[in-house]
Amino acid sequence: MAGRAYVQLSAVLTFLASFLVLFVDIEAAVTVSVGPEQTVLKGNTVVLQCTYSVTPAAQVDIITWSFTSSSESREVVTMLANTQSVFGTYEGRASITEQASLRIENVGESDEGTYRCTVKVLSQGSADTKPLDLTVLVAASAPTIVSTVNSAARAGDDLTLTCRSDGGKPLPTLTWFNGSQPMETGVGEPTTNEAARQVIRELSLSPVTRFDDQTNFVCKADQGYADQLDVQTAEQVLDVQYPPVASISSNPNSSVKETNTLTLTCVVQSNPDPSQIRWLKVSGDSADVLQTGLTTTYVIPKITRSQNGTYRCEASNGVIPRDRESDGQATVNIDVYYAPKISSSFVQPFRVDFGSSLPAVTCEAEGNPMPSLQWVQVGTGRTFNNPLSFATMTYGEEGTFTCVAAALDFPKDTVNVTIDVKGRPDIIGDRPSAQEFMEGKTAQVVCEIQADPRPSRVEWFLLESSDNRAIITTGGPYRILQENLPNGMKSVLKINSMKPEHSGRYVCKATNMYGEDEQYFDVTLQAEDVVTTARGLYTDNGSDTTLVIIIVVVVLLLLLLLVGIGLMLAHKRGILPCKGEPETGKGGRYVSYRDENVTNEFSIEMADKDKSPTAPLPSRVESSQYIPTPLVAASYEARLSGASFGEPRSPVGQDKPDGKKVNTPMEPTTEEPPVQGGYREEDGLNNAELDLSSRKPASRRPIVDPKDTMDMDYPTLRQQTTSPYV
Repeated sequence: MAGRAYVQLSAVLTFLASFLVLFVDIEAAVTVSVGPEQTVLKGNTVVLQCTYSVTPAAQVDIITWSFTSSSESREVVTMLANTQSVFGTYEGRASITEQASLRIENVGESDEGTYRCTVKVLSQGSADTKPLDLTVLVAASAPTIVSTVNSAARAGDDLTLTCRSDGGKPLPTLTWFNGSQPMETGVGEPTTNEAARQVIRELSLSPVTRFDDQTNFVCKADQGYADQLDVQTAEQVLDVQYPPVASISSNPNSSVKETNTLTLTCVVQSNPDPSQIRWLKVSGDSADVLQTGLTTTYVIPKITRSQNGTYRCEASNGVIPRDRESDGQATVNIDVYYAPKISSSFVQPFRVDFGSSLPAVTCEAEGNPMPSLQWVQVGTGRTFNNPLSFATMTYGEEGTFTCVAAALDFPKDTVNVTIDVKGRPDIIGDRPSAQEFMEGKTAQVVCEIQADPRPSRVEWFLLESSDNRAIITTGGPYRILQENLPNGMKSVLKINSMKPEHSGRYVCKATNMYGEDEQYFDVTLQAEDVVTTARGLYTDNGSDTTLVIIIVVVVLLLLLLLVGIGLMLAHKRGILPCKGEPETGKGGRYVSYRDENVTNEFSIEMADKDKSPTAPLPSRVESSQYIPTPLVAASYEARLSGASFGEPRSPVGQDKPDGKKVNTPMEPTTEEPPVQGGYREEDGLNNAELDLSSRKPASRRPIVDPKDTMDMDYPTLRQQTTSPYV
């Protein structure tokens, strides 16, 4: 009744507002805005947004929410003068909040439809309304998977898995996965029932294989509203029975050395597990059972070459195989390696005539892998292919030959064969052999003979002509020496004090019971020249001592020559000390100084009795201590032997460098001048000073007293003051 009265009052107020608008010309308006469409999960709360604005500002009188669906229309709630009235099934669940929004709690499926928000201002006679849709979601039940096979499937059978989802709104989309990978093959189209709210999708596995065993197939149901509805899943792990599938692994591998341990392992995949495993050794169409039980390994502690062959393992679990791949059998071929062994035997020794051919000597061996065969001559290291043969036998091929059989890293097997060559002598060397010897030296001609038996006779001849040869015996300048060798003999012809008449062609002839052989030796004198002489000394003496001495002497002479040239160049270029550095010589001291302003040099030789060090010179000399300019111009060199020049006396006919006479005698100095820039001996020798009054003083210049120099004529002074040491 209260709700009906409220509606009647609202109608009256609306009539009055309309009446007032007829008499008052006022532009007034109210504008309503609603939020986006809403989706809510059944049983949850939803707020339908609605706001308004009034122009000009005025009090809102009535807010109304109404509901319309395909089957019905109804009032939801009305607010008048801040008083809300809720109608029908919304009572206790619906209310106006946040200006004009509608809040609905515990939303049901019947609440889905179109809601309209209406706002009225009676004083202005204005109103506005806007619709808003609400969708109600219903969560589907968890999907289920049904198999056409209730128990475990067998490999080769056809299998269908059916996934079903019920009660969802909207209906979910069903997707099949193999683990985490989506599947397309074998997946059928979904079957839907809107009335029953049910969807079905099948997965066909035709046929099931052993690879499907323990595979996790997943069905996912997605209703498309991830923010409100979780994706639900169902899983099915297949149990597929299949016969054993076998393979064999070997340790170390299928190729094994003899006496090593071999372990064979039968690797079996099956469902259920094998009930029996057999090991067999296969030979043609027959097989010998080696081991039966559930043991997957077969061990041979020390395998032998007789255990070469094919091994097989057989596994069974009661499931009948449908193809050869799953017959439960596997084979492996074991190859046993073993060391090479020579099987040939030989009659020892092989006797062959000199110059004849050697029949093929064949070496045979067994082993796995097949060994390589090679012949090696003992002592020489020469190698030959198998079989061993020679077209022409010489004493060089005589000896012991070893057949070597080698394979992998096995120890080699060997057998020796001795070849004994019999026949006439064979002289080693070029034919003829040319040899040179120095005159006066001993010539030595060596004739080396191979023979079996040894030569019974060795003779030397001098070939005088093509038809005449003279036999040589020990005596005079000739001497013949002989020495037995393991495979023959050596005969040496020595010629003492080689002379021109000893030159010629000599013949060495060896004879035994099978025949003879001879060789020519051309003996000549060596040419006389420096190079040949040195070579002859080296060759004839059999030692390199003389040559080494000659080389050492030549090298030392070259070194001394280079050192002398270096000292001369260094002295000439001033590299050696000669600029103000004292040089001490035997029997006196030579002090050399260089004038920095004049290119000439002077040197003073003074006796050094006490070997005492000389005091350094002052850096400067006063002008009063210099000798006259003409003397300076003539020479800056003075050599003082250490003895006094004598008492002072007047100069005699001195000539100046320009040819004029010196007419004014120089008075001797009565006082001893101070020593500045001069050199003075304090050991009892005469003092000497050199006065260069007309020249710029140079550093470190010795002083010569004028009274010791001016009273001798200029040529004499020139002769005495020239020093060879600068």
